[in-house]
Amino acid sequence: MPKKMTLQIDSHEQMSDKIRRLVLKGQTGAGPGQFVQVEVSAAQDPYLHRPISVHSCGPEHLSLLYRVAGRGTAFLAEKKSGETLRLFGPLGNGFTLTRRSSAVVLAGGIGAAPLLALTQWLRQEGKQVFFYFGGKTKDELFLEDEFRHAANEFMITTDDGTAGFQGFVTQAAEPVIAAHDVAVYACGPEPMLREAARLAHTYRRECYVSMEARMACGVGACLGCVVPTGRDGAYKRVCADGPVFTGEEVFPHEG
Repeated sequence: MPKKMTLQIDSHEQMSDKIRRLVLKGQTGAGPGQFVQVEVSAAQDPYLHRPISVHSCGPEHLSLLYRVAGRGTAFLAEKKSGETLRLFGPLGNGFTLTRRSSAVVLAGGIGAAPLLALTQWLRQEGKQVFFYFGGKTKDELFLEDEFRHAANEFMITTDDGTAGFQGFVTQAAEPVIAAHDVAVYACGPEPMLREAARLAHTYRRECYVSMEARMACGVGACLGCVVPTGRDGAYKRVCADGPVFTGEEVFPHEG
């Protein structure tokens, strides 16, 4: 059940130009694919909490990876080790474990944030993990060594060829999706998620995608984060019904 928490900051590191990692001490009960709402300021401005996905988690720690993109996250970036943060969570529906013996994990840019916890969980459950991490350029990549260590197989892709395979993560992963008994997990830009769902449908694999949306309340009351699902145009809330959906649910196969 979601709850209000006050946790101490254990560390707060800058991972790249705009990416920071916040490690908090305490019990949260959070799992891979879920998120928390973080109070970035005790004042009324900025008023809204900021939703941040679970990067990694354990019995006594919670790690959050986020991009400094506005006033709220700029306030958060100023927090120091030893200070406390107020959170609400864990929220949302996380990833699903399947009977498949292996998993293909597709990360696009900051979409990699929730996929470390997922990969660690899959490995603990005895799954073989093929991890593909992509960005437009090498400057969008971060924490490569940690993702490489967590997975069985790891590949970097960049659109411009400045690092690793030149092309999209879905292009690099297709041969493995076709040849192995895998489930597909993805988080990143919508076109990448759509292509991941298409590949999974083509090769008859389960697919789970973590959607991103602007959120206000985080519990489904304000309807500010809805996405269309299915062929009938129905909408679902990313915060309460997701953020993890099946690929077919949000990108149904046409034809």
